[in-house]
Amino acid sequence: MPIKTKLTENKEKIGTMLDRDILRKIKERSAKEGRTISDIIQDALIKYNDTSSTKSELRRSAVNRFCSKPFNLNTRELNALLSEDIYEL
Repeated sequence: MPIKTKLTENKEKIGTMLDRDILRKIKERSAKEGRTISDIIQDALIKYNDTSSTKSELRRSAVNRFCSKPFNLNTRELNALLSEDIYEL
């Protein structure tokens, strides 16, 4: 049985398959930031899990209104959509 330290006592080892390009990017980021691959993946999963379904529903609704005829997004809504970073988790 592996020895658990304070840093690993609440963690569990899992196995998974990742795309080679994604893994390469994670390794590069790990080296650049001086963080472990595990920490980077864990942070990404936490952010993904915290993304509310409401936000996704609002985005879907905005897209439907944006693409519908007649055009029914007001300027504030359009500017909010254009300024949002869609790749931010």
